[in-house]
Amino acid sequence: MNEEAVREAVASLRPSLNTDGFDLKVATVTDTGTVEVILAAGAGACLDCLVPDDTLVAILDRAVRDREPGLQRIVLTKAGFDAIDH
Repeated sequence: MNEEAVREAVASLRPSLNTDGFDLKVATVTDTGTVEVILAAGAGACLDCLVPDDTLVAILDRAVRDREPGLQRIVLTKAGFDAIDH
């Protein structure tokens, strides 16, 4: 797996999430094609603005697969959500 291609694909999605107080980061890229992406919620992040997890995974899958066809699976991990006022 081309880790740089994966990072570029994820980075291309960051601006739209940053607007609502979220960030995306690549945590791991394995040789077997698994990519772990962390969705981090910042202070004041808009939970109502966030798409469902399965939709976000599908968007990530498409963006990464377009640049790295060896992708097998996206694993989404969330961070910082417990600090958001609901």
